[in-house]
Amino acid sequence: MDIRFIPVLDLDDRQQSLQADGLKNLSQPLATDCLFYAIQDISDAHLSKILKETVFKNTSLNGGYVLLDAEQRPILLPRCCSDLNDLHAWEHLARGNIKQFWIGHPQVLCEYQGDMIKFKPDSSQDHTGFEVPVTSLKQAVQALKDELQQIHHRFQRLAHLKKLKVEKVLKLIPQLH
Repeated sequence: MDIRFIPVLDLDDRQQSLQADGLKNLSQPLATDCLFYAIQDISDAHLSKILKETVFKNTSLNGGYVLLDAEQRPILLPRCCSDLNDLHAWEHLARGNIKQFWIGHPQVLCEYQGDMIKFKPDSSQDHTGFEVPVTSLKQAVQALKDELQQIHHRFQRLAHLKKLKVEKVLKLIPQLH
């Protein structure tokens, strides 16, 4: 099963302020019932505004990673309190450490069954349960880390351009080793 992650921001609480500043024409959200936007689809103007507001208010970037199935349909969305630093939880899960897997609440339940990871339905019912091969998850996590390198460079460029404190902006995304 080919799966992949899309790094997203949850713009639910920011959409009005973006539009109030004259920033319109947001890309389409990944799912109709939420306001998760792929970072790659957010314009530099919008992203600069989001980064500036986040650094100024000393908050985090709500969002995380949408897990897509082989048909590129969302099968697992970020949870409440998720952010881009949840990469580490996905890395732990891919390495076999199920105890370190937490990507927000409600908790995503999962278990290893041979060479598969079974994700179980939870109380939010945003997924009906599914399985992914461990090898596919490892490949998807590595591809995600590669994409995060590009996002890191983009955040750094926008921070310099908008004269934001680069170190504060870069704390909003996971540090890759």
